[in-house]
Amino acid sequence: MATPARTNGSSRTKPAVRNASPPVNGKKVASKAPAKAIQSPPQKPEPKILFQKLFHSIGPRTYAAHVKELGNGNHLLVLTEGKRDADTGEVRKTRLLIFGEDFNAFFKLLSDTAAFIRANPLSEEIREKRRKMWARRNRESRGAVRPQAD
Repeated sequence: MATPARTNGSSRTKPAVRNASPPVNGKKVASKAPAKAIQSPPQKPEPKILFQKLFHSIGPRTYAAHVKELGNGNHLLVLTEGKRDADTGEVRKTRLLIFGEDFNAFFKLLSDTAAFIRANPLSEEIREKRRKMWARRNRESRGAVRPQAD
């Protein structure tokens, strides 16, 4: 008498592979099913801006600070440095995100850093060199932008 074949408890049979591609390196490879339309996840609402302030530096940089309210109610501080490339005119932005739970430690860091800078200011000689350098660069950039008179 023959013993019955063992089953894994499933009565399903494997579906036949359709559109099988030719063997690759001696192995059969099934073709992929048609791609389904990819749906993008729902867009999160843009965070609400509670405060913003910016300033233009002496050089080519602009600095901005934004305080935003996220969808979950948490606050976010976004510090941005924007610098315009002199050759292409493209603005390159660098952002730093500080979340609400880190505000106390971050502001303590800034306070300690500001205290150090106040206690150890730049020498007048260095300040004067930097002032002259930026004045010269600003004159050169304004001269390069002005149209030539005929």
